[in-house]
Amino acid sequence: MDAPGIDPSNGARDEAGIATILVSAPSVPSAVYGAMREVLARGYRIRTQYDRRNAQGNFTDPPSLDVSSAIEILDPYAQPRFPKSSCVEIGKYIAETCWGVKDHRILDQDELKRQLAAGTFDETKETYWPYTYHQRLFAYPASQGRTVNQVERMLGRLAEDPITRRATAITLVPEIDQYITGDLPCLQRIALRCTEDAHGQIYLHMHTHWRSRDLFNAAADNIIAMTFWQREWAEALSTKIGRQVRVGRYKDFADSLHIYGRVLQGVDVEKLVNRWNTLSDSERGYTSEDARDLMVIPDLERLLAEDAQWNFPPAAKEKITTEMARMRRGEYLP
Repeated sequence: MDAPGIDPSNGARDEAGIATILVSAPSVPSAVYGAMREVLARGYRIRTQYDRRNAQGNFTDPPSLDVSSAIEILDPYAQPRFPKSSCVEIGKYIAETCWGVKDHRILDQDELKRQLAAGTFDETKETYWPYTYHQRLFAYPASQGRTVNQVERMLGRLAEDPITRRATAITLVPEIDQYITGDLPCLQRIALRCTEDAHGQIYLHMHTHWRSRDLFNAAADNIIAMTFWQREWAEALSTKIGRQVRVGRYKDFADSLHIYGRVLQGVDVEKLVNRWNTLSDSERGYTSEDARDLMVIPDLERLLAEDAQWNFPPAAKEKITTEMARMRRGEYLP
């Protein structure tokens, strides 16, 4: 293992292990850029299972920077909402994660368990997937072929008693995930809580727990999708209890929040982070309206054009088309 990172609290090498960073910020972009600054300053240098090697077996990627993290976003819909560091096709990611438009690509779960038990499941060749976050939350594969809609149960508990601490959901399926050799779910658990202010306004707060997060390439898009859900679920809870429920705080906990060595080698991350952190709030991200027009709707249009690749069922195509139309009418923003 390479030398560990520097602990700035005492100027000495932290031989004990991985630091924990705490970030509290008013918006999504400020939280993401603040976390990047902390990882650059306090990250532990460590190898990963994804580091590339040459023909002689020597590493060609440098070690990653790694921390554990607790990130709090006071207002997930403060504008601008979309960090400029967003790297994936965010419209497609929302459609896959939040709407489940690719859930039809998931392998039958009993068949998957049989293949895993027999050691015949090959993730590099399999055209079907072992899971999606949407499937694990809305149709969790339980015993004897049953499924559990955990989101429905979370909202039901909150509707019965808004002060409950039992509105939680998990993604881990030990019978499957403990035998997957590649990626098992990074998102592990979601917890929802409600508070009420002095004026009687109810807020829905969301906590997400992750085993692993790629801070530079994925975390911003993860947070956008999770808080997209947070608003949808606040609206659903409003309908259930007959009272307005607003989006509250978003808290994000990760066992491993990291910036990969190959990114650090190819990009001057420190220079980018310093620039992002010196920008004004209005300059450090895209508003929901701009993101809708520049990224989200164009991504969704491209997704529909990929029907030959994904073979979407009619319900999935209808969902994408309906949500694009709602966005265009200005009924809601991403």
